[in-house]
Amino acid sequence: MPLSNRQQRGRVLPDDGIIPPLSPGPTPDPEDSLPAPAHIPFQTEPDAMGLFRIYPTRPTLAPEGDLTLQSVTDAPTLEGERVMSGIHPGLSSPEISTEELFDAFTNPSSGLLMAWQYSGTNTKSAAELDRLVDFLQDPLFDSTDLNGFNHSREIKLLDKYLKDKSNPFREEFGWRQSSVKIRLPKEKWKVPSEADAPEIVIPGVHHRCLTDLITHVFENAVSTTFNMTPFDQFWTTPDNRQVKVFSEAYSSPVMVQSYEEINALPRDPGDDLERVVASLMVWSDATHLANFGDASLWPFYVLFGNQSKYTRGKPTARACHHLAYIPTVCIF
Repeated sequence: MPLSNRQQRGRVLPDDGIIPPLSPGPTPDPEDSLPAPAHIPFQTEPDAMGLFRIYPTRPTLAPEGDLTLQSVTDAPTLEGERVMSGIHPGLSSPEISTEELFDAFTNPSSGLLMAWQYSGTNTKSAAELDRLVDFLQDPLFDSTDLNGFNHSREIKLLDKYLKDKSNPFREEFGWRQSSVKIRLPKEKWKVPSEADAPEIVIPGVHHRCLTDLITHVFENAVSTTFNMTPFDQFWTTPDNRQVKVFSEAYSSPVMVQSYEEINALPRDPGDDLERVVASLMVWSDATHLANFGDASLWPFYVLFGNQSKYTRGKPTARACHHLAYIPTVCIF
């Protein structure tokens, strides 16, 4: 894919100021490529608040029309949607069945109790007790399974299960382990270039392939709630002035510009697939892992700007995807 105008503007000039040519590649035959189809802007009617949108072309999806207060709220103090029985918060992938999810424990009932213990808040409040009821009412929960329940035993079983490479959470299911090389500065010591600086190797960086993550999400049914076509949003004032409104990532100018860039590229004969922009939002912060002690982890998360900010802010929407875990390094 050739560099866009914006990418070319961002290229770093060498010392002589001359931009080196792009890597040679096969020259496309003009007869084998077709010009990009012309887009006809599509404008919606103003809603009750006077808001309307202008799309670069008629959108294939308009998922925001299905948003309600109940569908975007999720808190014990709000009358939003509760976690329904049979849905286990934190389920990492729809390919992992419910049976596999609790294989590590003595029985599903013990697994449900362990899931409740290590989720939610550190201090179990009245709201947490209400949340426990959701686990106790799960179809898999059987009170007779808890005869002789032992927390320490379940923890040991879980550790043993994760060490077994036959479990569905193993590295082969998307997770990889790599090492990263970092150049270090040294106080009161100058080097001719960054390549001559001391280097440290950081092992144990667990990560997923970003393109695999994007593919998995867009192949999932959740993508039907994504805004595939960005838009400009306006508000009509009482005196008939039009004011541009900024609200979501998919209504930002850069999203519209990126959409137009990828759709302006030539197409191969027979290529009538829709071209969309995957808007990635990466977040990272240190996470404390224990109530006592200093065990911590530094995860990287990815959220999709194609999703509404209200959905991304709902914990049970599972809109946050783990991308990497960065180990803590001590340099002496």
